[in-house]
Amino acid sequence: MPVQPTLHTPLMARLKWLMVLRVVLAILFIGISSWFQFKQTSPIQPSFYPAYGIVIITCLLTILYARLFKWVADARLFAYLQIFGDILLITATVYVTGGIESLLSFLYFLSIISASILLNRTGGFYAASASSIAYGLLVNLDFYKVLPTGYKTIMAGNVEYERGDILATVMLNIIGFFTVAFLTGYLAERTVKIEKELEEKKIDFKKLEEMNKYIVENINSGILTIDEDSRITSFNKAAEKITGYSLEEVYNQSIDAVFTDLMNEHGYSMNPLDEGPSYFRIDKVFKKKDGKELFLGFSVSPMKEGGHVIIFQDLTRLRDIEEQLKRGDRLKALGELAAGMAHEVRNPLASISGSAQVLKQSLSLSDEAQHLMDIITRETNRLNALITEFLLFAKPAVKMAKINLSDILNDTIGMFRNSPESKNIEIQVKLDDSLVINGDGGQLKQVFWNLFLNASHAMLDGGQLKIGGHCSHIKQPFDSNGAKVVVIDISDTGAGIPQDKIDKIFDPFFTTRDSGTGLGLAVVHRIIENHKGTIEIRSRQGEGTSFKIRLPMMKSED
Repeated sequence: MPVQPTLHTPLMARLKWLMVLRVVLAILFIGISSWFQFKQTSPIQPSFYPAYGIVIITCLLTILYARLFKWVADARLFAYLQIFGDILLITATVYVTGGIESLLSFLYFLSIISASILLNRTGGFYAASASSIAYGLLVNLDFYKVLPTGYKTIMAGNVEYERGDILATVMLNIIGFFTVAFLTGYLAERTVKIEKELEEKKIDFKKLEEMNKYIVENINSGILTIDEDSRITSFNKAAEKITGYSLEEVYNQSIDAVFTDLMNEHGYSMNPLDEGPSYFRIDKVFKKKDGKELFLGFSVSPMKEGGHVIIFQDLTRLRDIEEQLKRGDRLKALGELAAGMAHEVRNPLASISGSAQVLKQSLSLSDEAQHLMDIITRETNRLNALITEFLLFAKPAVKMAKINLSDILNDTIGMFRNSPESKNIEIQVKLDDSLVINGDGGQLKQVFWNLFLNASHAMLDGGQLKIGGHCSHIKQPFDSNGAKVVVIDISDTGAGIPQDKIDKIFDPFFTTRDSGTGLGLAVVHRIIENHKGTIEIRSRQGEGTSFKIRLPMMKSED
């Protein structure tokens, strides 16, 4: 089984290029050097066989190296093997092309440069040392006529060299070898260092880009970009979730196809030459793809490369909370007024009612007078009921105790089943057994009774009333476990409430019925608020209304 290289792939890739370069140079330089002889002598002469042999050996070694690639266990050792093999081939080439007078001694420099590139400065010095030894030995052996001259393809002239000339030639070449090794080694190391730094920066930029992409895709705010022509060029996941549109649906579409007249708000101009604000923020109502209306906050700012980036958030929940706080302030002020007024009015009203009943029993009245007396009694009872609701609205829950909402709801449902208001209404109940809270049982019964009556008034021709209760968790800031709450759902299939009136449904004296006092749901909201709970309403005209009540569940330490 082939052994994988232990070094990095770049070194192996350079070795492949070195093998190709070796073959090209061997053929090129041997061919050029021999050409001068070919002009006068046939190239098939035996004197050219050594040159041919070197070319053939070079090609065969290259093929052998290529075959050994898959078995190489140490690429660095393999590189040294090739470098020293090249130095031997170069020495043979210098010898057959003239020895001392050969013009191809510069091939040693190519080998040294290759070693420096492949193996850094250390490899270059090793190649320079091997080249110095090989060249010095060759020149000296050739000078002292130790080597046979019959293998030389290019014969030297009749020039007589002195020993000093040989020494100078060898020393100059050795100096050149080590100089090239030092310079190319230095440049190679600097190149490797710079490449490594660039690679690290490339990796850092890639990580930064991936992190930036992850943040943009997972942030809760919708983010989109548009070009100079107001066409959408990006659309993150939060934008898809908020708007209901996918990236494929809006890509390259005009911004007005999703957010109508957004870029025209406050006289904003898309032309950078026009004077105007470079940044603006607005809040506006937006209709999702499914028709649901949301209240969104937008911030628009230009980008340096052109176009704009638009960030938007769903502020519907925040606006609801703001409305609840405003409503709570209004209810609190009105509650204080109601409490004072109720106490002042209730006593004289009781006196009027009692006096009217005594007169009715003690006097012999005509039919018309009897009718008028009945009116007085009925209207005083109506005023008393109104004042009772006022007191219930104004009075906080003072009888707080451990109660089970399941029992409270079942008692109230039983009362409602036996009342005339439940006629033609199908009641469906699904309650958990243990819904324990700390609360005022009497006031909570009034909450459920008011909601049941409200549902019956919305279903005059009959319908379904669904009542559910269960425990749940809600997430809170800095609390990974969340808070445990009791959730009560009450929904009907009645006429529903128009969208323009839902925000006022808990306001005192607001009613959609001619005979209503407008305090029933205001009392509900006030009692739930006093129990530190929340109540939400969802309604669609013609389909029905649902109320969701959340009350904090009693903790074990309580």
